[in-house]
Amino acid sequence: MKEKLTDRLINSLAPTDKRYEVRDTVVPGFLVRVGVTGLKSYYLVYTGEDGKRSKYKIGLCDAVSLADAREEARRRAGEVAAGKNLNQVKKEARQKSIAEKSQKLGTFIDDIYRPWREAERKRADEDLDRLKLHFGGWYSKPMTEITERKVLEFRQKRLGKGISEKTVNRDIAALMAVLSHAVRVGVLKESPLKKFKQLKVDMRTKVRFLSKEEDARLMELLEGREAKAREGRSSYNRFLKDRKKPLKPEIREDQFSDHVYPLILIAIHTGCRPEELLELDWKNVDLGHKTLTVVGAGAKSGQTRHIPLSNKAVEAFERWQRSPGSKKKGLVFPGKTGKPMERLPRAITRVIENAQIEDFRPYDFRHTFASRLALAGVDLNTIRELLGHEDISTTLIYAHLTHDHRKEAVARVFG
Repeated sequence: MKEKLTDRLINSLAPTDKRYEVRDTVVPGFLVRVGVTGLKSYYLVYTGEDGKRSKYKIGLCDAVSLADAREEARRRAGEVAAGKNLNQVKKEARQKSIAEKSQKLGTFIDDIYRPWREAERKRADEDLDRLKLHFGGWYSKPMTEITERKVLEFRQKRLGKGISEKTVNRDIAALMAVLSHAVRVGVLKESPLKKFKQLKVDMRTKVRFLSKEEDARLMELLEGREAKAREGRSSYNRFLKDRKKPLKPEIREDQFSDHVYPLILIAIHTGCRPEELLELDWKNVDLGHKTLTVVGAGAKSGQTRHIPLSNKAVEAFERWQRSPGSKKKGLVFPGKTGKPMERLPRAITRVIENAQIEDFRPYDFRHTFASRLALAGVDLNTIRELLGHEDISTTLIYAHLTHDHRKEAVARVFG
């Protein structure tokens, strides 16, 4: 159907059960398409250099006036005559727009980096939260605008607030990982932080571990906590019995009242990382052969390792198995929902504080395990294997506690 297009004609076009078109007699190839829903759109039909006929959408009739649409059709027809493929140009412009959008830090993290990180890395939320916290203000900027100068200014501000060099390095490393992944997937040609130098950090600083006195205070407090819990349960059961209500299971001396005490004991006697303990499954605890297996999927290094269990560690596992709060199978220390807890219970920190152990974090139970091995003369490579370190350099923080050939050398020469 061909006719000179006018506003009156376009307004009179009614929808049918099939889509149809009305071609303009003024500008060749210019037409109006009427959809079955009544939606009307302007198009230009053209034949490209390859001989193929194509349709180029100019816009909706409600959004573009007839005069503007006709003028646009004339202009686009001229571009076709000059050799342009209109739809190809539009496609390239759309792809460019998508590419530019994906180059924004926030868009790239949400659409590309986050799904990859969550699929291929354990506990991805930690770094993703770190990125949002420290670099959320940069999310609307293209990644190419993240310059070394900008990151240096960020670093100076953080250090000025008293944040440790190690923590600041970790913050920046999370950002550098995003930019490196953008290069890996072809969004960036190269990372703007490719040549950025992190702060040199002393990796052999003194580690914090429990002294004999602190260990004794901690164990005494934990035993007292258990005795108080047993008495509390007995008292509550007497209360229930008087009212003829169902009683709660009594807590025996060979059981734990909750997971705080066994978590601390097992952390000290295995050197496991907190997240490894929280994801530990009973099937990986072999009490018969006195071995605990940290499977690669739950390990920071991604490598499975086997840790021999001391008699005290075995006793702790067996006592926990007998306890009312233990599930006997599945996770050794499940959260309330049955899934792994996100972090060690706050009660552990309170126990440390109540035992008057200063400047000590729950992670330092792992240092306690390693330090005791070093003090007993165990070689660093064995300690590395037990801790699951990928590189011996990480284990060197315990070097000053081992039998040191340098001490012998000085003593031999200078007495």
